[in-house]
Amino acid sequence: MSSDSYQEKIIAFNGEVLYFRLTITRLTDGETDRTSELLFRRMAFKEITGRFETKSEGKASINRGTSNMEIMCCSSATDARTGMLVPCILLKQYKKKRSSFRYALLIVHSSNNLEPHMEFKLQYELKDNVTLLKGPTVLWSNEETVYFTSLKIGKVLSVPIQLPSVQLIGELQGKGIVILGARKCMAEEHGDAQSDQVVWGNEFVGYCLETEKTFNAAQFLPHAYSSVVTCMFIDTAEELDNQLKATVVAATTKNPLIWFESGIPKDVCQLPFEGPQKIEKATTGREDGLFIVTFDCGYVCSVWKEGWKVASSWQGIQSLHIDDFVHCGTDQILLLFETSNTEDIFKNYTVTDLFEITYSSNVEKCEDVNDDSAVQDNRLLTVQALEARLQSGLASLQELQQQLEVKDRVLSQSSMALTSLIQGKECALSKAEEEGLVSLWEEETCAEISNGEVLSVAKDLPEFVEKVWQRVVDDSWVVGVKLTESACLSLDDVSLSLLMDQDICTAPAVIQSQSNVLQFSKSPFSGSFPQCQTEPLAKKTRLASEKSGGDSGTSYIEESFSEFHRSQTQTVTTVTDLSPLLAFSNLNCSVMLHATINTFHKGSLRAGLPVVFQCSRVSLNLEDISLGKYYPKLLNNSKLATEDASEDVFALIAVSRKWSFQIHSHNHTLGDLNEWLLGQMQCQRVGVNPDYLLLNNQGASGVILFNWKIKSAFEGTLHIQCSNQAILLKCLHSLSGILPPSCEIKYLKLGRKKDLADSLASALEKELLMLRDSISSLVNKTDTDFTMRVRTENLRPTSTASSLDAKAQLQHYREEFALDQELSSLGMSSEVDGGVCKQVIKNLSAVQIDVDRVAWELCKSYSLFMDP
Repeated sequence: MSSDSYQEKIIAFNGEVLYFRLTITRLTDGETDRTSELLFRRMAFKEITGRFETKSEGKASINRGTSNMEIMCCSSATDARTGMLVPCILLKQYKKKRSSFRYALLIVHSSNNLEPHMEFKLQYELKDNVTLLKGPTVLWSNEETVYFTSLKIGKVLSVPIQLPSVQLIGELQGKGIVILGARKCMAEEHGDAQSDQVVWGNEFVGYCLETEKTFNAAQFLPHAYSSVVTCMFIDTAEELDNQLKATVVAATTKNPLIWFESGIPKDVCQLPFEGPQKIEKATTGREDGLFIVTFDCGYVCSVWKEGWKVASSWQGIQSLHIDDFVHCGTDQILLLFETSNTEDIFKNYTVTDLFEITYSSNVEKCEDVNDDSAVQDNRLLTVQALEARLQSGLASLQELQQQLEVKDRVLSQSSMALTSLIQGKECALSKAEEEGLVSLWEEETCAEISNGEVLSVAKDLPEFVEKVWQRVVDDSWVVGVKLTESACLSLDDVSLSLLMDQDICTAPAVIQSQSNVLQFSKSPFSGSFPQCQTEPLAKKTRLASEKSGGDSGTSYIEESFSEFHRSQTQTVTTVTDLSPLLAFSNLNCSVMLHATINTFHKGSLRAGLPVVFQCSRVSLNLEDISLGKYYPKLLNNSKLATEDASEDVFALIAVSRKWSFQIHSHNHTLGDLNEWLLGQMQCQRVGVNPDYLLLNNQGASGVILFNWKIKSAFEGTLHIQCSNQAILLKCLHSLSGILPPSCEIKYLKLGRKKDLADSLASALEKELLMLRDSISSLVNKTDTDFTMRVRTENLRPTSTASSLDAKAQLQHYREEFALDQELSSLGMSSEVDGGVCKQVIKNLSAVQIDVDRVAWELCKSYSLFMDP
């Protein structure tokens, strides 16, 4: 025969319920041998079923022998080893004689493992006044003394002050673990016989465990209340100007619930039951939340913090828990009612926040005993407030629905207008005022750009497009448009977009892509202009000329502007990811060209007018891609010098990124890096531009273009264009192996403000030197002085004025004065050759264009860095 006895405990932890059941089994009647088994379950609330369901469970054999076992308490505490909040359970083991008691603290981990954390022995039995706090630290009171122990302390210690009545053992932010209680106060201990402590005969004191200091706790509760308070809860506590400001809720033996602020009572609420034991707070969805008061004999009531009125009350409560059980972000109250069913403790329960959430297994047990008029008035006001909120929410919902209808209507009209624009048809749009919209453009600008102008752009534009091509490079689709010379002179802010045909989707969809403008000059990389801003108009009025040789400064700036104006030809590319488009077996797209008319346009269109028109249509299908129809042929034969090869170069540039490295050697010459690239790296010269070397050992994803520019025997710049950073690092590693040990490699970040500032200073210096040299060459001072000296020697009279008479001397002075006037006129009216003057102006204009370019790039870099 065997008989069982059990004990149950429940705690709320992280929105779940942990259920512990300690079962003690007697092996045989008449014998004292018994075994103890601890069962624990993790249970979560399911809103769909309204029930608590078991997520996981475990069990452990705790004891086998003659000792008795009990669960003292369960709580969650911070584990000092990990800083995590963990559930803890304190067990008590004792023999029949009760001569000594052994206590064991266990920690339940998320893996459902029980860890024996620490043990301690006492010669007396602990009652229900046990608290588990961070550490975990076990604290209790016995015979007017508070004791504590933890794994770190390793032994049982006592607080050095006597507290006949302990009101609170808890944690306080900034102070750690504190103990608040009342003790007797004698007049001789205080010099002032009129103090509150002496008058009332008790004082409210506190003890901080970490600092080991005692402090006056009157800022929490007045000394007069220290002997009548049965339980308390600290709502807030913060230190301002070296003074502790605290708000406290306390219950007294006379059953009022009092609200204190800095030790001063502010409000009182009469509780419906006697014998308050514990106060907790639930942060619910309404205002500041609820205070929950637990009483003897299974009574519980809740009090609104906002109105300080009793909200509801319950009877026959077995246990109460507060947590976010439905995972909505606020707390709910779990009430477990007493039941005769010993097998299922969750048979009768209620989950509620007394506001929007209520789940109950048996509604009849949830009894509200507060029917007084004050509570009814409070409920009426609550219902009225809820009705006002509901009406406001409905009005906001209707307004949002109207805005969504307007949005859908405007989007549909815009889509139809764009389709009509591509097809060359006219489409009338409704005015913004009719739709209740506000224009984001200035009113003058909107008035200037009329619908007729925008819709007639496609018909009035000249032939700006020379050719449209496409390439597939690795996982990217590149579409390019070669512009004519008239486009280069008439358009600014050029970009491309791809518009998917309407038969694929319900409305034309714009494919996400990135557009760049490139020109093919001596350096195909150097002509990359991201279309984020246009250059200033002052720059465009400069004369285009040949770029002077040499490099200004140590930092690298893209040398493209003067070449761009000299060639007057450019190609616009757009790049998009290929993978999402492969879902369509046959994709047809319209290539849209976006631009702004500039001041050099000689047609009927006004300067500054934004235009968009369809320049071509392109198609893409999976079969052509698999056959390599759009694969760059340059990767198979780098010696090709055809127009298709140039387009291949543009495609490779569009999908790659550029890196520039300045290489400088102090003690050794660098030599020609092209030999290393052609030899060890096995690069090949590009036929359309032999200055660039192509490395193609790992397919399209590993293509690299090199360009080595020598500044001197000790310095040069290596430009690398690739899309694979791993291959780039391998190349740099190989490069470092052939360079002299004292060589320095500096990565040049294109467009950095510091580099641009240095380049601007160097460009201005170069302009001043050019201006000085140009003026010197125009004046040709040496030749002019020589000519004037010869004329002076030939024309000036040889006789001296002292050898002549007065009349002859006067004539001599007249001749010298006339000669000086003639020489001065010759010096001021020196003629300059027209061809030389024209060449000097062209060279000076080229330098000034470079200065303007660097200044504009520096201005753009500051605007980019200043964006939030």
